[in-house]
Amino acid sequence: MSIESLFSSKVPWVTRLGGVASEHITASRLGVEVIRIGGNAVDAAVATSLTLAVTQPHLGGLGSDLVALIYTASDGKVHFLNATGWAPAKMSRSLGKVPLRGPLSIVVPGMLAGLYSMWRRFGELEWRRLISMVIDGVGGGFPIGPSLVRAISNVLNDADDAFKSTYPINAKPWDLVKIPKLINALRLIGENGPDAFYRGDIGESIVNHVNSLDGVLSMSDLRDYEPEWGDPICVEYRGLTVCETPPNTQGLTTLMILRLIENEPKAPGPFSPSRINTYLKAYETAYSARDEFIGDPRFVKIPVDRLLDPEFLKGRLGGPRGGGGDTTYFVVADSEGNVVSAIQSLYYHFGSLVTEPKYGITLNNRAADFSMSGVNEVAPRKRPLHTLSTMMVMRNGELELALGTSGAHYRPQQHVLMLTNIVDYGMNPVNAVNAPRFLWGTDGLIIEEGFEVTGLSVRHRLIKYPGSTGVASILANINGVKILYSDVRGDGAALGL
Repeated sequence: MSIESLFSSKVPWVTRLGGVASEHITASRLGVEVIRIGGNAVDAAVATSLTLAVTQPHLGGLGSDLVALIYTASDGKVHFLNATGWAPAKMSRSLGKVPLRGPLSIVVPGMLAGLYSMWRRFGELEWRRLISMVIDGVGGGFPIGPSLVRAISNVLNDADDAFKSTYPINAKPWDLVKIPKLINALRLIGENGPDAFYRGDIGESIVNHVNSLDGVLSMSDLRDYEPEWGDPICVEYRGLTVCETPPNTQGLTTLMILRLIENEPKAPGPFSPSRINTYLKAYETAYSARDEFIGDPRFVKIPVDRLLDPEFLKGRLGGPRGGGGDTTYFVVADSEGNVVSAIQSLYYHFGSLVTEPKYGITLNNRAADFSMSGVNEVAPRKRPLHTLSTMMVMRNGELELALGTSGAHYRPQQHVLMLTNIVDYGMNPVNAVNAPRFLWGTDGLIIEEGFEVTGLSVRHRLIKYPGSTGVASILANINGVKILYSDVRGDGAALGL
């Protein structure tokens, strides 16, 4: 049996117009509907994101962070939006090691502020109309995916009454379910914009609940928060311009890996042990440099140019840091060629497990990624080294690929694998996403079946295909034809006009 025969692919959407690929069919459908009525890619991204916040609340609910790359076709420019949240002003090393869950693992959720900022800058439809479409689309019920059912089951023993009264804890896959508390929150957000969250009743309810559990969040932490705009970091690879999200995200790690493998001998095949061995050396080097140098650039100076120099990186070796966490990625393209490549996350499934009881908003546990020393040391109003990142790839100034995936610390490896599947091994976008993966992390090296492992120089563990190696989506733009696809490993779908 050939390796390619393992690829139990879904159907891609192929169009010259617009489309959406996301982890839930309802989110993709609503995003496409926004484009159909005259909205652009940013309008559709707002609707897609907020629909995912209801249909995938374990991955990227309203308590999430978000980062995005936005391609504007009129000028061929890629914009970077950083909507990752900061630590509360009262959070510092004096509180001790940041726990994995609970009220002290929370940073200010940046996602909603980011969506609104993106819409203010580039959107065309009325904000209230977009939110109304989301409410109409999911308020009456939506099909619950297997991923959410599993996530609820996995945390139910640790969940409190607020969680259990918010989510459909007895649902089975593809049951029609409702989450009315989140719909009530969306109504306020539609009427009052993000002020409802950062300055109004939603925020006050969150702060009061977090502090009742001995947290340190304040209304000023919410009121003072603003997302940031900037430029991506880009490198040349095989004649393409590969752009990633800059620090405090780990997007730079992807580019370090590409610089390290670019001049190495190409493995004889995409599923050969020599490819694994070559990439693992680059992973060790890049992740070591990431953990030494990358943090919040408002607090630490990051030598970006040096980190993209293979000579500077050479000889750095470190232990793996991978696994844990999850997220949801989506990509939107409109008929004019504008594209949004965005990712939102609570970090771990259901984040901190702290759910505000009135509006049902579960908060992230992103502060858990702070350290007690070094560039990523916890500090007031500091953003942690962030696992969220997304990729855009340009050819001669025009967008050719946009991709992303769930996977936390694994994400740079996944981005590199999918990109090089296409560029170095000639795979089409569907096979590039579906292809078996290998991932290196704290649990060692895991390899989906389909690779040849004879002669592999490191210890490893084989897992069935398709395995839990992240859920990706991709947009490929080939001669004006858009190919959108959502990973066989997830519950989502690509839809379009």
